[in-house]
Amino acid sequence: MIWPQTRIGWLAAWSFAVFVVLYIIHGVMIKAAAQSQWWLTVVLPYFGNALLVTVIMASLGGVVAWFIRGDGAWAVRTATLPIWVWLTVRVFIAVITVLGW
Repeated sequence: MIWPQTRIGWLAAWSFAVFVVLYIIHGVMIKAAAQSQWWLTVVLPYFGNALLVTVIMASLGGVVAWFIRGDGAWAVRTATLPIWVWLTVRVFIAVITVLGW
């Protein structure tokens, strides 16, 4: 099953899709900001907030849909990728800190 069966699953999937589009736009605009500073001073703070909201909605909605509601669609599983990456990085940093590297 590819598409979600629950409302929270659809919310997570669409939030993740919006996050990916905004993230691509952000990468392009950061490169373009070398020529003009308007992106960094005027738009970036609000754009960053939009990125944060969409990634939180995708991650938490995906976890709720997948583990609590039992919606195991691939779109929901993909929406949980940001939280898995965040957890992996946090564990990696903790292991490096404990090992003293």
